[in-house]
Amino acid sequence: MSSLSVTQKVGQIPGSLVYTGEKEAASKAIRLIQFNEQEVLINQELPADDIFKKIRKDAVSWIHFFTLNQVESIEKTGSFFDIHNLFLEDVLNVHHLPKVEFSEQHVFFMLKILTVNSENQLEAEHASFILGDHYLISFKEQRAELLKPVTERILKNIGKVRKKGADYLFYLLTDTIVDNYLVMVEEFSHRVEELEDLLIDYPDRNRIGEIHDLKKNLLTARKYIIHLREAIVNLIKEEPDQIEEDNYKYLQDMLDHVKFVYESIETFREDQKSLVELNNSNMNNSLNQVMKTLTIIATIFIPLTFVAGIYGMNFEYMPELAWKYGYAGVWGIMIVLSGLMVWYMKRKRWF
Repeated sequence: MSSLSVTQKVGQIPGSLVYTGEKEAASKAIRLIQFNEQEVLINQELPADDIFKKIRKDAVSWIHFFTLNQVESIEKTGSFFDIHNLFLEDVLNVHHLPKVEFSEQHVFFMLKILTVNSENQLEAEHASFILGDHYLISFKEQRAELLKPVTERILKNIGKVRKKGADYLFYLLTDTIVDNYLVMVEEFSHRVEELEDLLIDYPDRNRIGEIHDLKKNLLTARKYIIHLREAIVNLIKEEPDQIEEDNYKYLQDMLDHVKFVYESIETFREDQKSLVELNNSNMNNSLNQVMKTLTIIATIFIPLTFVAGIYGMNFEYMPELAWKYGYAGVWGIMIVLSGLMVWYMKRKRWF
């Protein structure tokens, strides 16, 4: 796979359509689902030109791009629905932060699908929505099953989705993504608890690298959640014509979920700081234990070095130099001195 850097957009005309993600081998596919209260029609993986011929105003049309590596089809879709090229440019810019923008005909909403992988790393997938009067166009960076529950609700006529318009469908899809943030929050919670247990159970191991990874993931998630919260607030405040008045209560509920996720992340950031302090305390205690052990060993050897130093002097007349048991006697003195010092230190509870 080859990656296209966002810096390649520098100097290009505003509105130029350049996909900044990874050129994956995934098939370029578009799906059309049309429904009203009486019927539902689904057309899997159609070319863009065939989709345009099927658009009707007596049903909600949901056009879903499974991947973003199909710039030509996205450009054709923009031309057919008269979508501003600046919207389409942001659809293809996977590095863009969540936001909402408005035009006379459309609401453009962009957010991130956030998941924690098996290696405890945060993954962010780009997703965008363009809402019109009777249609919704959704774009995802990768093929996945996250939005499948909404498709099932449409096909099986579960809930209100078939009785409402494209704006309610827009809410269901974005709310599904936001609900998935709760899984991310749970993963962060488990990771914090896991690191805390490891620091307590194995205090001699330095885990600052793992704590730093957690911090980086939390900061990234926080950045996306802050901008998403602002986008939803702006969406509710602007009251665009494409959204029916009775659906704002659902958007407000979604905003409450986003606020909960944000507050949870802020709590985890405080927990992460506590983990750093606990790790530093463990490292200091380990270092102190090492220094304590070395100090005890050095203290024991001080008198032994004194004795060895005296009997290492090259004077001719020294006591016990010619004694038959002098060597053994010196060893005996050293062993007794060492034993007395160890006994004294244990009595004082120095170790």
